[in-house]
Amino acid sequence: MTLTDQLTDRIPDRHTIDTLMLIDDNTFDQLICKRVTAKTGLVGNLLQYLDAQQALDHLVDPDAATPDLILLDINMPKMDGFEFLAAVHDRFPEGLCPIIVMLDPALDPKGEARARVFPMVQGFLAKPLTPEDLQGFADLLRDLR
Repeated sequence: MTLTDQLTDRIPDRHTIDTLMLIDDNTFDQLICKRVTAKTGLVGNLLQYLDAQQALDHLVDPDAATPDLILLDINMPKMDGFEFLAAVHDRFPEGLCPIIVMLDPALDPKGEARARVFPMVQGFLAKPLTPEDLQGFADLLRDLR
């Protein structure tokens, strides 16, 4: 039995992560995330943004779907991940949803310490996303509920 089969066998009738938001300017990493979410069946709705400002605009729209989890790249042009975290912290002081910060393995370790300042950051991911990572995030959400 493959890992994907094992993960699929654990899926309840509804998706474990109803809405996942991915914020990453790298189209290759976006494609990997889309494939992993499709293969595992753990995600009902994948919201993909190449630009953090567009994702923030989505979050402040009262008519838009609220994500259950956000995967956030740190190194992005225009608004980087740290600026996004600060903006979310300012606009949603009571919290929004857990955020997993995606780190490039070459990133300075100070980046992780800098991200930990924000209470909504629940973990870190070294790219690329794997089915095991996604299952771990689904388990995290279940534990937080």
